[in-house]
Amino acid sequence: MSKKLKNVKAVTEMIAGTHKSQTKTNVSFGETKSFVKREVGDQWTDDEGTLWEQKKGYKVKLGKLSKLREDLTKFPNCKKGCNSYLKPTRNDIYMRGIHGMCFDCVIEMEHQMRIDGTYEEYERKKIYANMKSWLKQAEIEKQAVKTALKAKFVNEDGSIEEWNDMSWEDVEEKIDNEFRLFKENYLKKWEVKK
Repeated sequence: MSKKLKNVKAVTEMIAGTHKSQTKTNVSFGETKSFVKREVGDQWTDDEGTLWEQKKGYKVKLGKLSKLREDLTKFPNCKKGCNSYLKPTRNDIYMRGIHGMCFDCVIEMEHQMRIDGTYEEYERKKIYANMKSWLKQAEIEKQAVKTALKAKFVNEDGSIEEWNDMSWEDVEEKIDNEFRLFKENYLKKWEVKK
């Protein structure tokens, strides 16, 4: 028999579980552990109380966050019969974070809204939510700028550099007023577009 055929035979025996390395009998003086062949999806608890699950070719330790991890990979708002959770694409994962459904279901939902004539209102709400989120982030960045401007700078010779054009209270007041005006004008533009 050629070497290639022996290798093929050995691999088929390993897959079937009848290879000589898998059926060899070992003699020992200690406690013997029996080998249990598990099917994909089987769950069991070992001697230490750890829960395991058999996957295709490997086993997985199930911990406290396994249920949470499983829930986070689902698409709760997808229509019945949608199988995107089996092999989600990059767009499916992105849309799951926004809508809780896969990309195809979002396209169908928006298409149905266009047919019903409710898409423009939906679009306005989404844009408004994005705008509010952006303004919230801008508010945080404004606070960071105010904190950075409050810092004093020490030069090489040890002297402290201070800017004498405006006092800190004037700078802070100007930043707050300018941001408030910007926010009001931004919201007014949105109200006019509605």
